[in-house]
Amino acid sequence: MKHLSRFALCGVVVCGMLGAAPRVAAQAPMVTATGPMLEANGGFEYIGQQVPSQGSRVPMYGVNGGLTSGVTKHLSIRLDVAYARAGNVFSSGHPSDILSYMAGPVIYPVRTSRISPYAQILLGGARVTGATPDGQGGYIRGYANEFAWAGGGGFEIRTSREFALRIGADYMHTSYWDPNFALAGQGNIRGVVSFTYFLDGRRR
Repeated sequence: MKHLSRFALCGVVVCGMLGAAPRVAAQAPMVTATGPMLEANGGFEYIGQQVPSQGSRVPMYGVNGGLTSGVTKHLSIRLDVAYARAGNVFSSGHPSDILSYMAGPVIYPVRTSRISPYAQILLGGARVTGATPDGQGGYIRGYANEFAWAGGGGFEIRTSREFALRIGADYMHTSYWDPNFALAGQGNIRGVVSFTYFLDGRRR
C-alpha cells in the first residue's frame, strides 16, 4: 500500500506539471521580426550636365539603382550607382556619359506610414566622357574618372507594405576636360525617380 500511494503521488505531481506547461507557454512573450531596414531601389535619372566653358547644359538620361540600410529610425546608409548618357553632344557626332558610384548617409527627419522626406550626402567617384568644344571648331574627347559627390533630398511615398516610390533631386559635382586640356569641375543637376522594395529584415 505504501508503494502504491507513492506512485499515486508521483502521478499527481507529473500530471500537474503537464497541465501547467501549456499555460506557461501561452504566457511567454512572442518574438517579432526586428532588425535594420534594408531597401533595394531601381529607376530612372535625368542629369543636366554642365560642360566646362559652356553656358548651356547637356540633357542626359539613364538608370539609377542601389541599396539603403537603416542604422536608426532616422539615419540610413545608401549605396548609389547610376549611368546616364547623351548622344551627339553639341552636334559633334560624339556621345557623352556619366557613370557614378557613390555612398553616404541619408537622414529622415520625419517618418510616417505614407510619406518620408529625406536629405542625403553621397561621396565616391564618376567616370565622365564627352566632347568639349575647343573654340577652334574641334572637340576635346576622352574620359576622366575622378572624385565625385552629390547632395540633395526628396521624399518616399509608401504605396504598400513592400513598395515605395522615391522622388529626389541632387546637385552632383563631377570633373571633365576643359578647352585648355585641364580638369574642371562640373556642377550637374540630377533628378531621380525610382521604385523601392523593402527586403526581409525591415522593422515591424
